[in-house]
Amino acid sequence: MIEGHLHRRFHLAPGFQLYPAADGSWRYSTPAGKFVRISGPAPLLELVRRLSTGAPADVQLTPEDSAAFDQLVTALRGRGVLVEPSGGPGGGRRIHVAGDNPVGTVAADLLRPHADVTTGTVDEGAVADADVLVSCASWLPDTEWRRVDEWCAAHGTAWHRCHAEGTRFALGPFFLPGETAGYRDTRARRLAACPVADELLEQWRYLDGDQPKPPVRWPDSGGGLLGALLAGDVLARLAGRPVPSHGHQLLVDPDTAGITRHPVLPLPRLAERLAPLAVP
Repeated sequence: MIEGHLHRRFHLAPGFQLYPAADGSWRYSTPAGKFVRISGPAPLLELVRRLSTGAPADVQLTPEDSAAFDQLVTALRGRGVLVEPSGGPGGGRRIHVAGDNPVGTVAADLLRPHADVTTGTVDEGAVADADVLVSCASWLPDTEWRRVDEWCAAHGTAWHRCHAEGTRFALGPFFLPGETAGYRDTRARRLAACPVADELLEQWRYLDGDQPKPPVRWPDSGGGLLGALLAGDVLARLAGRPVPSHGHQLLVDPDTAGITRHPVLPLPRLAERLAPLAVP
C-alpha cells in the first residue's frame, strides 16, 4: 500500500465543474455549457475533486490505484479541466497598493492571499521593489502620477490606477511595460481630444493643489466593485492570463453599475535624436 497525505498539485480550470450524477457516474462541465461524461473509478474521481478544490486527503493507494490516479489526472489536464496551480499565497510576487480609501482597502485585501502586499505612499524605491503597483487616488493627482509613470517605465513595473472623475471613477489603463498605454499616453490623448484643453489643465492644477476640494462620493457599498476590478486585472496578469481591461480605461458609474470601456493606445515613441542631414 502507498500511504500519504496528498496535497493539491492542480486545480480546476476557471469555469469548469467536476461532480457525480445521481446514478453514480461522473461528469465535468465546461464554461461554454458542455457536459462530458467521465469513465473511471469513483473513489479516484472523488479524490481528484477533493484535491482540485484545495482539500488535502489522507489516502491509501495501491500501486495500481496510484498509476490509475496519475493517468486520470493526466487525461483531465489534457482536456483542460485541470491546470497547474499558479503558486501559493505570496508566490514570490510583490504588489504595492497606495491609497488610504475604500478602494485601496478592498484591492489590498483581495490581493493579499495571492501575493506579498505592501501599502503606503509611493516613492521610487517602492516602485523598484514591486512587480505591480496599484494606486487608488481620490481626485486625479496629475503631478504625482506623471512622476510615478516615469518610475514605472524606468523600472519595468506594471501599474494600475483609479481616481474619481465627477460622480464616476476612472480605472486604468493598466500599464503593462511594452504592451499598453501608461499615464503619460492617457494624459496626452485626453488633452488632444478636449476642445478646451487649457481649462482641463487648470482643473488638474486645482485638484493637485492644497485648496479645499469637495469630498469624493465613494460608492455606498464601499470600494467593492472598483477594488475587485483592479484586483481582477492584477491577478490575471500575475497568473499569465489575458487582462480583462487590457488596453482600455474603464469609467464606472456606481449609481447605475454601468461600465464604459475606452480603448487607449500608447503614443508612438519617436527617436530622441535624428540622424544628421548629409550634405553633399
